[in-house]
Amino acid sequence: MKDLRLERDVQTSTNKIEARKVQVYYGTNHALKDVDVDILDKTVTAFIGPSGCGKSTFLRCLNRMNDTVASARVEGSITLEGENIYDARVDPVQLRAKIGMVFQKPNPFPKSIYDNVAYGPKIHGLTRNKAELDQVVEDCLKKAALWNEVKDRLQSPGTGLSGGQQQRLCIARAIATSPEVLLMDEPCSALDPIATAQVEELIDELRSQFSVVIVTHSMQQAARVSQKTAFFHLGHLVEYGETGTIFTNPKDPRTESYITGRIG
Repeated sequence: MKDLRLERDVQTSTNKIEARKVQVYYGTNHALKDVDVDILDKTVTAFIGPSGCGKSTFLRCLNRMNDTVASARVEGSITLEGENIYDARVDPVQLRAKIGMVFQKPNPFPKSIYDNVAYGPKIHGLTRNKAELDQVVEDCLKKAALWNEVKDRLQSPGTGLSGGQQQRLCIARAIATSPEVLLMDEPCSALDPIATAQVEELIDELRSQFSVVIVTHSMQQAARVSQKTAFFHLGHLVEYGETGTIFTNPKDPRTESYITGRIG
């Protein structure tokens, strides 16, 4: 029954992000070529493919993280609910409040657990007083399945938590600005199997509120957490579709070769 429910969820979702003819250059290196994809709302989309295939590069296009790379040039169109995110009037800082990001290695700020989560709402002026801020911090730590573990030590440094707890703190920090999309760049690659399972469970829960896009080297993880999968190879988006279909009945022979371990 679960698979039917997931398919129904995907079919009733609407497009959150639309990318058309996206090209990325790093200097003279043409890293990403003609990528067209629709990212659905309230859906987990996995980007898979061999190292250096362009999946993280494309993920970084979705919240303009490539702006921070001097040699990077992005062409084509990426819209968030119909708005061009590369329009000159779009402030990248405000955009990143709407499209949050969790990185490969847990990177809590050298601040207290409380201040890690409160930072975004403070700088974006999202709360009117301390009571509201306290509530946001509590809500986000609960959503990140961390509240019960840290509620008695909110003033302790976030860097003092275990790796898995630090990553969940980073997820709480990312959702504290009430983003519409949550990007995750291999969020479990530095974690042990137990912490990985906790984060995967969390991703499944967050899907009810956010559009989640995850880059992963683990095909098993993509199969477990996502409803849509995009396979990248040598800078091209080779195939995109329902996760079950991509893994069991891929259309492109390159996808099949990767899934079965012949390339990668």
